[in-house]
Amino acid sequence: MRLRRGVTVLFTFSLAAAACGGNDDADQSSEPTGTANAATSSDTEAGVGTTVAAGDDSAPTSEAVADTASSGTLGEFEAKVAETWETATGPVDGFDHAAGPAIASGKSVGAACLGSQITACVQWWDQVEAVGELVGWDVTIYDGQIDVAVWNEQLTRMAQAGHDALAVFGGIPSLSTEGLTAIEASGLPLVGMTSDDPDGVKALAVRLDGGIENDNFEVGYLQGVAAYTLGEGKVHAIGGYDGSEISVAREAGFQAFVDECVAAGGDCWAELRPTDNAEMFTQIETFCPSLAQANPDFNVMISQVDDITAICIDAIAAAGLLKDGDFGIGVDYNSIGVDRIANSDSFGASIAIPYSSGAWQGVDELNRILSGEEPLDHENRPWPKRIFFDGNDDVIDQSSDQPWDVQLFDPESFYGPLWGAS
Repeated sequence: MRLRRGVTVLFTFSLAAAACGGNDDADQSSEPTGTANAATSSDTEAGVGTTVAAGDDSAPTSEAVADTASSGTLGEFEAKVAETWETATGPVDGFDHAAGPAIASGKSVGAACLGSQITACVQWWDQVEAVGELVGWDVTIYDGQIDVAVWNEQLTRMAQAGHDALAVFGGIPSLSTEGLTAIEASGLPLVGMTSDDPDGVKALAVRLDGGIENDNFEVGYLQGVAAYTLGEGKVHAIGGYDGSEISVAREAGFQAFVDECVAAGGDCWAELRPTDNAEMFTQIETFCPSLAQANPDFNVMISQVDDITAICIDAIAAAGLLKDGDFGIGVDYNSIGVDRIANSDSFGASIAIPYSSGAWQGVDELNRILSGEEPLDHENRPWPKRIFFDGNDDVIDQSSDQPWDVQLFDPESFYGPLWGAS
């Protein structure tokens, strides 16, 4: 049974519950690979300054869980899970920082993302172009097409195209050395989101999020919180992550949650297999049913983005392997996640990250640099994240083509006055 609007589910499992459910194929069910401190969604200073109204009170509260959960280690774990869930499904602030200089006029910006096959890339590009239209900057899009060679070619072209400044979303450091080296040689200011410099390269002038490792570890851990809550205290997880630094960090966060659950005596295991990054989308339709067939006791499917979660769930269902109550957990809360969560019982939740409104923050940082000012300090300042599920998703207009964070944070009304461009 999934959590629905107006329904509160409390964890009441005893310490005698099976520590690791599942079958023999889930080799991570026998022994935890280690434990980690929980990463929780917390208030950050990155906010528009106004709190967005929460959905409803359908999420279980830590007080209620404390009253009903069993005493001891499992009870403490479940109370922490419920507290994290309550925070991550509640209000999230947008961006808030000091005013910068008036917008520099007539600039040209290149904006590169891993591939137009990724919904989050398309939504981010849309916002970069919206900013350009508002402030009179010329924006050129560079599409990596989820191909390493094309990606580096696009980064190199962007570095040599005569732009004033550059932006990158989702670059995988170890697969971006050639292109980022060209950007470093150009001397142009580069702002990155979920991006980082590879070893020996210093291309990024500003990294907007809290860094690939820390920020994405938290994303993976929150996937675990959502899986445990919607699974009513059971996480029998299958899934796949590609080999990129972003996905490795997310997998580590999810596995840390599973290990913590196992150590507390909870009913958790995970069978997470790697996929080839370059062929991620083409492999997934056979990869996921094979995982489900090998682990018939699974109840949740995990992946690194909503797009892949949707493909996986559909492929498992088409193979006749999706049971009543099984569900997927994605990341991004892009248009696919919005639709599936609202309209499908088999898509449980998505971890939402404010990528699209980050396009506005990126332009603000580039404008500071182009105006001769220092960029803001974004180190150790992770973006506010939110778990959206079919219980708090009514805070956005699901029929809108605007991403969730643009709807809630309204970056144009915030940045426009700061830039003198409204």
